Amino acid sequence: MPRPNSQRRDLLADASIGVLAAQGSHGLTHRAVDAAAGVPAGTTSRYFRTRQALITGIVERFMTRLDERVAAQVVRPLEPADLEQALVTVLTSMVTDLSDEPLALFELHLVGTRDVAVRRVLAGALARRRALIVEQCVAAGIAISDEDAEVLEMGVLGIVFTGLTTGSLVDTGSATRVLVRGVLGRYPVGG
Repeated sequence: MPRPNSQRRDLLADASIGVLAAQGSHGLTHRAVDAAAGVPAGTTSRYFRTRQALITGIVERFMTRLDERVAAQVVRPLEPADLEQALVTVLTSMVTDLSDEPLALFELHLVGTRDVAVRRVLAGALARRRALIVEQCVAAGIAISDEDAEVLEMGVLGIVFTGLTTGSLVDTGSATRVLVRGVLGRYPVGG
């Protein structure tokens, strides 16, 4: 039997994210992932032996994809007036760049209520995104607190979640702008 390869593992994990988004955690099976990935039956179970291993693989792949997007963000000095748009763009892109990611992320958050390891990984990802927000704000001369940066991140997750689960007519970008403006308005420019 050939050794597992990382490209195939990533393909399966990406397909798993799609299955999780489309069918929820109850529909996440090895067979469903095989079908979504277009691979022979049994391939997913070869790479991820158990359901827990499959969940772990999804979390790892999801965080890799998210971390790549965080790392791709270039923190640069901005005028405080331009910071609002930069934050709106970054915050919305972190959870809406790929159509399957928001739903899969929310499914993972639900799994995290019962799985401490998943919760730990999600908390670490939140911390990295929070650090990016703080770094960009500081580069624009606004010393935002870690707590307010986390409020921004959690607020955007709430906006996206509500939009996805209720069909709200509120535009995600507009709602995010209101949130960002409200938080940034508490900080003096250069302080």
